[in-house]
Amino acid sequence: MAKKKKEQEKNIENKSNEEIFENEFLSQPQLVWRILKRHRLGLTAMFILIVLYLLAIFADFFSPMDPYNNHIKYRYMQPMDTYTTDQITGEKVDRHVYLYTLTRDPITRKGSFVEATHFDKFRAYDPFEDVTATLELGKYNETYGATVTNIQYSFKEIIRAKTSDGELIDLTTSTDPLKSLIPLTYFKSENVSGNLEKIDGMYDADLLKMMRGSEVLVNTDTRDYAIEEYKNHWQYGPKIADKEIEEIVTYKQLNFVEVQFSDFTVFPLEIYPEDIEAVSFKRYDLEWFVRSWDYKLLGFIPTDLHLFGVEKSLLPEYSDHLSDDGIYYPWGADKYGRDMFSRILFGSRISLTIGLIGIAITFTIGLFLGGVAGFYGGWTDEILMRLTEILMSIPGFYLIISLAAVLPTGISPALRYLFIIVILSFIGWPGMTRVIRGMTLGLKQSEFVEAAIALGYPPSKVISRHLLPNTATYVIVSATLQVPQYILGEAGLSFLGIGITEPSASWGLMLSQAQNIEALTNYPWLLLPGLFIFLTVISYNLFGDAIRDALDPRSLGN
Repeated sequence: MAKKKKEQEKNIENKSNEEIFENEFLSQPQLVWRILKRHRLGLTAMFILIVLYLLAIFADFFSPMDPYNNHIKYRYMQPMDTYTTDQITGEKVDRHVYLYTLTRDPITRKGSFVEATHFDKFRAYDPFEDVTATLELGKYNETYGATVTNIQYSFKEIIRAKTSDGELIDLTTSTDPLKSLIPLTYFKSENVSGNLEKIDGMYDADLLKMMRGSEVLVNTDTRDYAIEEYKNHWQYGPKIADKEIEEIVTYKQLNFVEVQFSDFTVFPLEIYPEDIEAVSFKRYDLEWFVRSWDYKLLGFIPTDLHLFGVEKSLLPEYSDHLSDDGIYYPWGADKYGRDMFSRILFGSRISLTIGLIGIAITFTIGLFLGGVAGFYGGWTDEILMRLTEILMSIPGFYLIISLAAVLPTGISPALRYLFIIVILSFIGWPGMTRVIRGMTLGLKQSEFVEAAIALGYPPSKVISRHLLPNTATYVIVSATLQVPQYILGEAGLSFLGIGITEPSASWGLMLSQAQNIEALTNYPWLLLPGLFIFLTVISYNLFGDAIRDALDPRSLGN
């Protein structure tokens, strides 16, 4: 018992020595940091904010795609899946993605994106020239004396109805328009006739049923309303009206492959399945530190280096001549086919900086007017306080909307950004002015302020050197807690369409695309900017609470 008591006394003594060391030998910033480190949530929030601001500063470097480049073919594209297994051959390869093509449900006509591939290169026999040639997309071909610029495919579609006793009834046969991509559903396991082995970097065409012009099963529809739709169709109905149909099956059959060249004097080449000998299918590897679209790092260093991305497609239909970015949507696309991930990073520049700049303006006005009102008093104080009361009596939300609505149309995004900051700062300074004025009134009676006045210091020096510095603790805490209000204010204005406008990006503007039930139901990735707004606001609030506790004199031991 005595030993335990002795240990307790020793712990108390050690703790007391630690407190004496902190109070006697550590500066106030060091004390604040020691206390802040004990606030786990606040410290985590601080690191989150640091990461967000670093992402905003270097948004160009971290963005895989140009955030201002529209890919209309991919509007409302879902987030892309990445693979480490080749989806055709099953072999282990580097992490990669595929291009996507839009398909439509034959009954509902609802569109959906499915993964697709295309020939990277293939070897085939040309009976007209009596030569076997290897044709590679984007490469010069010596046999034809021109560069291969495009490879397209012609497919025949066969739709059949399958009865309960296994009978297949032909419903319709049609030829699809030429397409640049082949959906991966055409390469289901039952459509591969053997183990695929590479020969000179290509697969033997005999191992793929599709490459030999065989019919391949691509879809099986067992929906009751779909079967009923076919039964009621004027063309198909008479064939299956009295049959018990279990499913509608769709087959595809390769007609030919068309190769186009850069030299218009060379006619497009049609290659038929029986003449194809070997083929290699394209996949787009995810790479680190890729060369892609041009930008200026930190606003003045021209470069095209990006942290990650994929190579640009050589297919004319999916290659944008205005940009060098490869098609990769890690978080999906918006209604203009722009990358959500890149847009969120670029949008953070406005959403995150508008709070800092707004707070700087608000606090500058509030400190100046509050210090003047508190120091001089009298008519100066009365006039300034009545002015602040008038502004504070107007509902802030309606005042913001009214001011934003009168902004001239057609102004540049940069100028609109500045106007939004001024509007948000305009409604924020009255409250700050009243608080600083109250603190100044109390500090004016302090001995060190009276001594400065007695020594003949000018009022401006008394205010700036002795009064306002003593409000620093409140100013720092208040600033961290009020930044989220500016972020939410900008987001609200942009969400309502009277804030930041296209083609600029801000989280509020991006979130405005998710205003209808269709977007919320079918395109949930459009809500991602809202998640970043929430994360930023909660981080600022937690960090503000931690700063308030760290600056509390009782916590500092003073």
